[in-house]
Amino acid sequence: MFETPESGDYLVQLENGVLRLSFNRPKFGNAMAQTSVPGLVRLFRDAQESAQVRSVLIRGEGKIFSAGGDVAGFARSLEQDVPSRRADFSRRLSNLRVLVEAILAFDRPLVVSVRGAAAGAGLFYPLAADYVIADPTAVFIFAHQGVALCPDNGVTALLPQVVGQRTARSLVLTSARVKAEEALRLGLINRIVAPEELESEANEAALRLARAPRLAVVLAKKLVNDSSRRPLGEQLDAEMNGIVACVGDADFEEGVRAFLEKRTPSFPSAQ
Repeated sequence: MFETPESGDYLVQLENGVLRLSFNRPKFGNAMAQTSVPGLVRLFRDAQESAQVRSVLIRGEGKIFSAGGDVAGFARSLEQDVPSRRADFSRRLSNLRVLVEAILAFDRPLVVSVRGAAAGAGLFYPLAADYVIADPTAVFIFAHQGVALCPDNGVTALLPQVVGQRTARSLVLTSARVKAEEALRLGLINRIVAPEELESEANEAALRLARAPRLAVVLAKKLVNDSSRRPLGEQLDAEMNGIVACVGDADFEEGVRAFLEKRTPSFPSAQ
C-alpha cells in the first residue's frame, strides 16, 4: 500500500507510525510531475484509511524542498493554441485540486521539513502542515507572478490563515522571497535548526506526534480547523462533545493512570 512508485519521483517509507514522503526530483528542483499526482492522491487517501499511519512527514531530497509546478514543462504549452492551452491547464489544476483535498482531509499530524526553496505551488505543503521545521537555507518564494500566473494549489486559501489577510496580499502581490528568520516571525515555520540537525529533528517531531493519543489529536486538529467557521456557542458544543468522546477512550484511562503514577504514558492507540 505504501510503496515508492517505479518512477522514483517520490519516495515512501512507513516506520513507527510515521509515513515519510520525500520528493525525489532534485535535478528538477523537486517540481511536481503531473504523472505523480494520481499516486500521491492514492497515498494520502490510503493514509487516511490506515490505522498504521499516525503522522506524515514531507521533505525534499537534495537542496530544494519543492519548486512547485514544472515551469520547464509549461514551455510545451506555448506550442498550443489558446483554447487548447486553457483546456490543458484546466485539466492539470483539476487533478491537483484532488490532491490538495486529499492532503487537507488527512486528520492526523502533518509535519513538513524545509531545506532550500519552497516556491509557487510548492508553498502548499508547509502552509497545509501542522508543524514546519526548517534550516537556515529555507526560503519561501511567491513565484507565480514571474510567469504571469496567480497563485494556485490552495495557496490563497491557506496563506491568510497562517499570516493574516494583509500580509498574505503583500506576499503574493510583491512576489516576495521570505528567508528563514522572517518566515519564523511570520509563522510560516515553527522552528529553525542547524542544517545537520534538520533530518533528525524533523523525524523526531513526526515520531513524537505519532506517539500522541490518536482520538485526542484528531479532534484537536478538527476543532482548530473548524473554529473560524463556527459561532462561539457551536464551538463550545463541539469542544464538549470532543471531551465526552475522549473520556470513553482507552488513551484517556492510560493518560490519567500515567499522571498519577508519575510516568510517561504509553497510549494504546500509538502501539
